Amino acid sequence: MFYKIGVDVGGTNTDAVLVTHDNKILAKTKETTTLDVSSGIENAIKKVLEYSEVQKNEIKYIMLGTTHCTNALVERKKLSKIGAIRIGLPASSAIPTMSDFPEDLKNLLGKHIYMVHGGFEFDGRPITPLDEKEVKEYLHKMKGDIESLAITGIFSKTLPDQELQVANWAREVLGDEVRLSCSHQVGGLGLLERENAAILNAALQGVASKMVQAFEGTVARLGLSSQLFIGQNDGTLMSLEQVQDFPVLTISSGPTNSIRGAGALSQIDNGIVIDVGGTTSDGGVLVNYFPRESTQVAQIGGVLTNFRMPDVVAVGIGGGTIVRIENDECKLGPDSVGYRIKDKSIAFKGTTMTLSDFFIADKQLHIDGSLSNSDIKERIKVIAKMDYNKALDLVKEQIRIAIEKLVDKLKTDSKEIPVVACGGGAFLLPKEIEGASEVLFPQHLEVANAFGACIAQISSEEEMVINTMQVDEQSEMEKLLSKLRDKLVHNGAKQESINTLIKESIPLAYLPGAVKLKVKLCGNLIH
Repeated sequence: MFYKIGVDVGGTNTDAVLVTHDNKILAKTKETTTLDVSSGIENAIKKVLEYSEVQKNEIKYIMLGTTHCTNALVERKKLSKIGAIRIGLPASSAIPTMSDFPEDLKNLLGKHIYMVHGGFEFDGRPITPLDEKEVKEYLHKMKGDIESLAITGIFSKTLPDQELQVANWAREVLGDEVRLSCSHQVGGLGLLERENAAILNAALQGVASKMVQAFEGTVARLGLSSQLFIGQNDGTLMSLEQVQDFPVLTISSGPTNSIRGAGALSQIDNGIVIDVGGTTSDGGVLVNYFPRESTQVAQIGGVLTNFRMPDVVAVGIGGGTIVRIENDECKLGPDSVGYRIKDKSIAFKGTTMTLSDFFIADKQLHIDGSLSNSDIKERIKVIAKMDYNKALDLVKEQIRIAIEKLVDKLKTDSKEIPVVACGGGAFLLPKEIEGASEVLFPQHLEVANAFGACIAQISSEEEMVINTMQVDEQSEMEKLLSKLRDKLVHNGAKQESINTLIKESIPLAYLPGAVKLKVKLCGNLIH
């Protein structure tokens, strides 16, 4: 027998679970997220080790779900100095690189942005040849002034040769210390969104490297020799090496872990999961145990991209959501006191009425150090200027309306489906929701995110465009499947556990013979 630890770092809490090889939870904890993040992770791992009394040498795997990269983009902090090369002149000069970036981000990242001749048609015919002298001239301009380089070519998803050639020249001129981000490995078909994804990926590579070093250092300090993985946004795991190359794929991994974890805890394979935190309730759809992928263009840090993202819808309902009652009308949020609930809420002698206050008073929630139920009810009565029970009914009605709208947005038809609650604020959810066949509150729901990280499999996916007038579609699909199986086994998957999650052939409009192949496989880690 061996054991695993799953850790999920949120804005307020760092959650951890210790589970057996067959995914039974032995210990769990919620610790406050620390400013340096690493201390919070260390505290959480220490706690579950203490609670379980499992020996350190029996912990084989540690999986981490983290918001490091999301936060870095949102806050515009610690981003790498980047360069970007678009391979596409003269065809793609009409729309400049980073043209749709927010001004502050463009000013931060946009010093070394260049276009060079090259690119392909969808069927692999070159637009113009690559000019080595032109490319190297720009590389020399960047030398010593960038930490990561994004490389994007027209139709590189069909034929990545020119991106790979520029990458080789970049290593020759810039050296191995400059990280590379090739767009054909990150984004989808559309040139501009794929280029955006590659640029954001390059900007996050330094953040990812520091995160990996901190994670490794934390685990080493604890005297553990476990194999380490990071959760990505499709509900599967990445090796530490992969994370440093493709950090953008960790964005939105938090909601994904919750969706996967809640599904496993409730033993629901298809349904809706609602993760209630301190500020928002995030809803996602579980399809065959995995989060449904969004079909919309993803906006990350104000930038449009086309890499895969979970289909998550958020509504401003959380434990810290501010409640305003005036003239017999109730308004919830969208603002929240967040992690400052013990400073600001009336249950802790503050002056701000929050959703948690009502549920503490109603004995559905307990937080150490709060006032007595009767005192909270009195304070609510004074601020709301009405009887407590009437105010509570108004609040519950507004929650019900908001959650039913959320469920309705996530459903694709009128059929009733199960809804699974998770997260520290799950007590807010109604026991019955219109459109839901049942509302489930599984055991350990407050640590569903850490459990989701812990049970994750490893995966590999790829998409490419082929011209069926030149190659056989079935043969190309088999080659792609074989390549991904080999890659998964190399990354530590058990051969017999490998499953096909996605296998698609989609003809592309207006391009005769063009077909997009998309394949995704996953497998269990070797025991």
